[in-house]
Amino acid sequence: MKHLDIAGSHYTIGRAMGELGREAFATQILPSHDFQRLTPALHDGWLADIAERLRREFPAYVEELHGLADGLNQPFARVLLWNCRGDLSPTGPEGCTSVAVAGDDEAWLAHNEDGKPALRRDCFLLEARPDDAPAFTAFCYPGSLAGHTLGVNDAGFAYTVNNLRLTEPRRGIPRMVTARDLLACPDTESALRLLGQTRRCGGFHFMMVDTRQCRPLSVEAPWQGVSAISAMPCEVHANHLVHERFRNLPQRITDSSAARQRRLEEWNEARRGPTTADELLSLLADRRHPTLPIHRLAPDDPDDENTLASVLFRVTSRGIWCQLRSGPDQPVYWERWLPTTP
Repeated sequence: MKHLDIAGSHYTIGRAMGELGREAFATQILPSHDFQRLTPALHDGWLADIAERLRREFPAYVEELHGLADGLNQPFARVLLWNCRGDLSPTGPEGCTSVAVAGDDEAWLAHNEDGKPALRRDCFLLEARPDDAPAFTAFCYPGSLAGHTLGVNDAGFAYTVNNLRLTEPRRGIPRMVTARDLLACPDTESALRLLGQTRRCGGFHFMMVDTRQCRPLSVEAPWQGVSAISAMPCEVHANHLVHERFRNLPQRITDSSAARQRRLEEWNEARRGPTTADELLSLLADRRHPTLPIHRLAPDDPDDENTLASVLFRVTSRGIWCQLRSGPDQPVYWERWLPTTP
């Protein structure tokens, strides 16, 4: 896995990310069907409206996108369009599986990040220290803002992200920009406030927790609103809306998402006693289903997705222990203890 350690302005961070992903963006993303299906939005005024909203509401991330575009050596509009992919298309190229478990004095988040197999060698771990926000770590795709996969910051906040395939988008703030701003949040309360106050185009699901309370939440955030339910003792989530408030909204549920959700729920119902790291890794590595497993490795996966990274966050009042692998059955690539700031 590639690794980028960078400090500075939003533009500086974005440019460094773009330079690292330049070749993959040009050779893997631009020629892809996933990008080509987005191009009508370049010409009908949709993207110009989005850009203007961003300049008014999130100017720091406009600078980050400009840096990303310059680093990629691509037009700004083309890069912004790619960062709106999940808002425009219900068949986006990223999946994922998330679990949150609460104990007596700790909480766990476990997550498989599933994406395009062709990008496996081009994804990277970002450790960033913005001039105006807490330092953070995130798993990143080439050409994309940080924050829409998994993230943890030095303020004591950690979260994971699952794609939602909504079939009725609207104009607003791209969901990936909202997810990027979560990396600046100090706790779940401020994260929920951000989601509730932002007019989003699309939506994500989040598992989130902070060191202040160690009470994990499962949060569905389509553009229609926000549903936050306690993950005490446990909540599980794949890539479709399952909360009672939103489960009947128009969405695309793939066979893989449905199968993974069922397997997660089976595991949750059978779970007994305190949860361990080994137990969570075993779940993330589960391949019980012959064609639609949780750990996705098949070259003919029906969603064209494979597991590219797996993360564990163990959160206590003392800090957050983080462990990242390139898959649940792979050696640890990155491990860090982030102590709570007094």
